[in-house]
Amino acid sequence: MKKILLLLFLVTNLCIAQTIEGDWYGELSIQNTKLPTVFHINKIDTDFSATMDSPSQNAYGIPLDSVSFIQNKLTITQKSIQIIYEAELQPDTTLVGTFKQRGYSIPLTLSKKVVVTEAPKRPQTPEAPFLYSSEEVHFTNKIDNINLYGTLTLPKGKEKFPAVVLISGSGPQNRNEEILGHQPFWVLADYLTNNGIAVLRYDDRGTAASEGNFSTATTYNFIDDAQAAVNYLKTRPEINSQKIGAIGHSEGGIIAPALASKNKVDYIVLLAGPGLRGDKILNQQRKKLEEIQGINALATAQRQAIFQEVYQEILDTTLTSNETKTKTLNIFKKHWGAMVSNTELEQINNQINSNWMKEFIRLDPTQFLTKVSCPVLALNGEKDIQVLAKENLDAITKSVKQSGAPITTKTYPNLNHLFQEATTGSVQEYGDIEQTTAPQVLQDITQWILEQANN
Repeated sequence: MKKILLLLFLVTNLCIAQTIEGDWYGELSIQNTKLPTVFHINKIDTDFSATMDSPSQNAYGIPLDSVSFIQNKLTITQKSIQIIYEAELQPDTTLVGTFKQRGYSIPLTLSKKVVVTEAPKRPQTPEAPFLYSSEEVHFTNKIDNINLYGTLTLPKGKEKFPAVVLISGSGPQNRNEEILGHQPFWVLADYLTNNGIAVLRYDDRGTAASEGNFSTATTYNFIDDAQAAVNYLKTRPEINSQKIGAIGHSEGGIIAPALASKNKVDYIVLLAGPGLRGDKILNQQRKKLEEIQGINALATAQRQAIFQEVYQEILDTTLTSNETKTKTLNIFKKHWGAMVSNTELEQINNQINSNWMKEFIRLDPTQFLTKVSCPVLALNGEKDIQVLAKENLDAITKSVKQSGAPITTKTYPNLNHLFQEATTGSVQEYGDIEQTTAPQVLQDITQWILEQANN
């Protein structure tokens, strides 16, 4: 879902008189995970501008919004990822401060000394030489008139190959669905193509090489992007146009059934795909996350009730956007106004009223799953705390059976949302685990697709 990546985008833009210009380095520590950050500060006349790098996420040049530096005190805000960073310049020319995001506060110290960190071990990342061809391609979403860029991997041989499109989860993703040094879509594409299946993976709109605006898009826009990818595969002479499928991870597990409900693909694989409406997914996710963190159950229940009150206003589609936003802000103020500043409450409210979030809360996958007409493989891990396995696989199975389409499901005992072998399933483990994808998952997906291709 929205991935802890948001926490990484700590905007530490500095603007400190003559000493603030230049490159500042630090590490954001989230439990056992350390995330290097680099901030590039420039001065234009009397104003400062800044960008940020998050190397472990392969994210560079992230623009930062407002920067204020008065009497050695720095305040930085970044609206799109809803962060406030406040720091004070110390005599030793370090910045000591705290960043806040949606109620979380984490210390962050920056200096001009380069922080050298060892690259995380990712033994499954593919390495040359490759036993297949790889081609940089682009295709057009004609509805929004944007070009999407990606990589098409083709097995060796002259026959027409079965193919799949890989559809990423929520949040801006590059074609490899990269997170914390892991590149699960590259690992999956490499395995599938080595076993005779062509794979198209692409950068999300507005991300990496692809055109468009990610921040204003909703799941329905991403459905159009995925449809454009399928249409492109049908133009390729190397591809068997009657054997084109889609593999969707997380939010992509909603998009794949959307394609299949329109008879646009021949088989789909859902990796931790939601089977329940968005508000229910978020409530389950919050409850499980706080349970793992050891948060008091009563406090969790109280928060659940507050957010459900907010969700009910968002689910009321008779309201205008402004009316919804006002009502939800009033709810937050009613419950948290005495404890949380108006600025922070408005940030929380803005995030939950973003186009994507409102549509996700309202979106019920059953509208697609009950109309699927092709074979379905749905997989999840018991340690997934973002899309709970039993609740969602049960809902997917119930919906697909209404359509009459064949469905196969499998739950893996020790796998998390990324299909890594995990201890608790906490998002903080993602970067610590060297494994990108459990080998059994790669085998199961490949075998199932080949079975569909041979039918």
